[in-house]
Amino acid sequence: MMKRPIILFFSICLFACIGMSQTGDVNQVLKAGFDKIASQEYAQAIKEFNRALRMQPGLAEAYKGRAEAKYYLSQYDEAFKDINKSLEINSNYAEAYLVRGMLFQAQKQSADALKDFDKALAINPSLYEALIQKAIVLYQNDKEKEAFEILNNAISKDPNQAALYYGRGILYNNKQKFEKALADFNKSIELNADYNPFYLYLARGTAYLGIKEYEQALNDFSKAIQMVPKSAIAYSSRAKVYYETEKYNEAIADYEKTIELNPDNAAAYFNQGMAYFKIDDKRSACERFHKACSMGNNNACKMILINCMEERKK
Repeated sequence: MMKRPIILFFSICLFACIGMSQTGDVNQVLKAGFDKIASQEYAQAIKEFNRALRMQPGLAEAYKGRAEAKYYLSQYDEAFKDINKSLEINSNYAEAYLVRGMLFQAQKQSADALKDFDKALAINPSLYEALIQKAIVLYQNDKEKEAFEILNNAISKDPNQAALYYGRGILYNNKQKFEKALADFNKSIELNADYNPFYLYLARGTAYLGIKEYEQALNDFSKAIQMVPKSAIAYSSRAKVYYETEKYNEAIADYEKTIELNPDNAAAYFNQGMAYFKIDDKRSACERFHKACSMGNNNACKMILINCMEERKK
């Protein structure tokens, strides 16, 4: 809950009432901003947090929210400025340390990321997202045993936390232990179906895809799309199911949506090109390969050399 500023004017009741109303409005704007992050509308989220800061300058939550949105947009320098400002205002803001840790992680500054996740957990031991992020950093730095240990220990102490099973399932997915991942994702849903549903369905769909349970994977990715219709990764994940089940036209449509939502996704152009190639639309395939190659996708460049040199001469 936001702290209402002390009002020192003639009509205390009048100005206090105005202060209460404005605080309520700020909370609504903050909620709108975080809702936009949840729906992956990051540019719109930034606008909401800007509005909150105009209403109430020096609001740690608004700086933290804006930093988080900028993180997802890969605007790391600007995100660092905002998250440091948030922590300058409130040095005991656990969620702000979590976001800054994620920023350090994105910049491959693992030691600093781990320090911030530990700070977040010291302030709020129940901030399991920080524990999950810590495990992911350890896993990425070849400390697989330690990564699993901290989640296994947390689960043994608190076996009814959906977040912990989700986090361990992510590690199992990365390890390609898809059956174990599925067990954890299902346990997470069983414990709390409302916990992180978009990412849970996305992760479980990935596990189903890993064991070639295509119908279940398709259902989970479709659920994720229903929850967040502007998620490029959800469309690209479903497109992969369509491609592997030889439904190439459906794959092409989902890759097109992926590109619409994320025009900088070179892999989507390449994968769409492969789908076109499978239906013998060589011209369209080569157009996508050339686009992907120009964006640095080496597989697309190889496809051009093998299949598209004659096409380009036409």
